[in-house]
Amino acid sequence: MVVTVTMVGILLAIAAPSYEQLILTQGIKAASFDMYSALEYARSEAIKRNGSITLKAGAVTDGGWATGWRVDDNTSNSLRSWTPASRLVITEQAGDVTSITFAKDGHLTTAAPKLQIDPTTSSSGIARSKCRSQTAHCG
Repeated sequence: MVVTVTMVGILLAIAAPSYEQLILTQGIKAASFDMYSALEYARSEAIKRNGSITLKAGAVTDGGWATGWRVDDNTSNSLRSWTPASRLVITEQAGDVTSITFAKDGHLTTAAPKLQIDPTTSSSGIARSKCRSQTAHCG
């Protein structure tokens, strides 16, 4: 019994760091997919409603991308919002762009930000994700 418990303890000690990296990596992938989903949703709503739709930084009020993001129509009604995982930080790499507007034909009418998603903890082996909204590509 003691040998079994000791073996389980050793195996858990070996597996725990790998599991931590897996959780962080999956969080980054989930946030990247959420951003991609928000971009596609905003674009499709602009086409469907035949009007401009804006993806804004801040899940509830205007803020930074790290607090989340939301899709607003042309009368500032929030259609949908997303919040990133608490162990992630999202930074805008090229200036201070806090909104992305799609015209009624689905094309961008504003400059597109370059976002980077990183874990808040420094752990080696964690993949970063960069989103380029010009092409609605995250990865």
